[in-house]
Amino acid sequence: MSAAEVITEIEQAGGKIWIEGDRLKFRDTPARLAPLIREHKAALLALLKNETGVDATIAPTMQPEPTMAPQSAPATVSCGQCVRFQPGPQPLAIGSCLATVTGQPPAGRSGDYRAAFPMAPRRCPEYAGSAS
Repeated sequence: MSAAEVITEIEQAGGKIWIEGDRLKFRDTPARLAPLIREHKAALLALLKNETGVDATIAPTMQPEPTMAPQSAPATVSCGQCVRFQPGPQPLAIGSCLATVTGQPPAGRSGDYRAAFPMAPRRCPEYAGSAS
């Protein structure tokens, strides 16, 4: 199978493949195509670079799709700013969150810390504002 055929298979399966900087990126691609993507990586990079006219050595800027509506992002806060934060025994140590039974902060977004660090940025659904 050639690199062009791999791209066609990905697109027919509803997936996407593109380049960012010098890296190959793909989404919603069937797992059966992963070995072919690895095998043809250099050819795919060259082919996609030629198709898009993008220099693969320059990181592109991210542009929103025209169909995407602007969304307001939740405010990023830290546990130490919340009135429900119980400080730890040492300054800047892990404390506990009084909004949950376990003392761990509520699940915010993927990638948030699962401990109540006073300075860790997070998007907390239970944020109760600052004490002042």
